[in-house]
Amino acid sequence: RMVGELFDSYILVEQGDDAFLIDKHAAHERILFEKLKANQEGISAQALLSPIPCRFSPDSAAILLSNSAMLEELGFEIDAFGDNTILLRQIPMDLSQEDAADTLDSIASDLLNGRREAKDTVRDEILHTVACKAAIKAGWHTDEKELLALVSQVMAREDLKYCPHGRPICVSLSKKQLEKQFRRT
Repeated sequence: RMVGELFDSYILVEQGDDAFLIDKHAAHERILFEKLKANQEGISAQALLSPIPCRFSPDSAAILLSNSAMLEELGFEIDAFGDNTILLRQIPMDLSQEDAADTLDSIASDLLNGRREAKDTVRDEILHTVACKAAIKAGWHTDEKELLALVSQVMAREDLKYCPHGRPICVSLSKKQLEKQFRRT
């Protein structure tokens, strides 16, 4: 049973002789990531009504432009605009316009640092970013129905242990551990 929410960040659940604290952001992020990753089709993209000019360092702009075909497969459409500025014409569907430039900058940094992973690895990193930005935020008030939906998924699935960044989704505390803390044993 869901007992409630702590600090607008953690969901408290009681099951048998155990209590669980679920990080609502980490859980939602993982669920969204798995959903996005399961869609093996190309990443859905959204054409922008007005292109967004983004200024990068000369090296970042150059490496992004030289990898434009890979970026297009990931949902980005870019064009050179001169003076280390790139026009963003299309971005992944679930990525907000506000996060698009930072995401491209992160990709450029990885490429400049010699990371030349497979397209699937880069795709996963973009999906991590999209899932993180779209997930319920810690510190925000969340509707009880949304919390219950998260609880039911986390408690029913053994594979939901960590968010895409490696942070735990859920920690447990047994009744015996709690009684020990209160010196009842």
